[in-house]
Amino acid sequence: MSGPARVTSIEVLPLLAAGVAKFRSDAQSALEDLGIEVRRAQEWIHHDRKEFWKRELQKAYEQLTQARLKLQQARTVRRIGNQEPACLDEQRAVDRAKHRVDVAQEKVEAVRHWTGKIDRAVDDFLRARSQFSAWLEVELPRGVAALNEMSESLVSYISMKAPATDRAGEASPRTADERPQVTGGEKEPSP
Repeated sequence: MSGPARVTSIEVLPLLAAGVAKFRSDAQSALEDLGIEVRRAQEWIHHDRKEFWKRELQKAYEQLTQARLKLQQARTVRRIGNQEPACLDEQRAVDRAKHRVDVAQEKVEAVRHWTGKIDRAVDDFLRARSQFSAWLEVELPRGVAALNEMSESLVSYISMKAPATDRAGEASPRTADERPQVTGGEKEPSP
């Protein structure tokens, strides 16, 4: 902080210190909740989505194998001479199964890609959270203590008695022993 503080109400300092302490408590709680959510998201991408799309890819390959087998069987059964039958329904089933394989492969690749990015983002978050948490643990209590100390100092300062003054606002007159001595060619003022 640069420059002097402008304190207009000493009574506010303890309230500010209490507000800062509440912020510290709320921030620590929010960091814990955020840490839980980050771990949950990481678990979701690392295990849930990864396993889900692996299973889906396996199912898609099995469906493609079944569709190709059915197409081959239909061509064999419906063949007349050397002319190969169209077997449109079976061919469409093979095409749909190929599409499912492609989609599942894309998803497996997307999970792999995003897992790395999410891990790097989580590492960045954990470093920042650690620094903020350390600040909450060390620096913020120091700030609260400084506010409390300032408040006490200001209250002590205000409660000090001012020196006695006369009606004109000047300090009371000096006695003869307290008068300054004049040296040189000047005359000492008369009483």
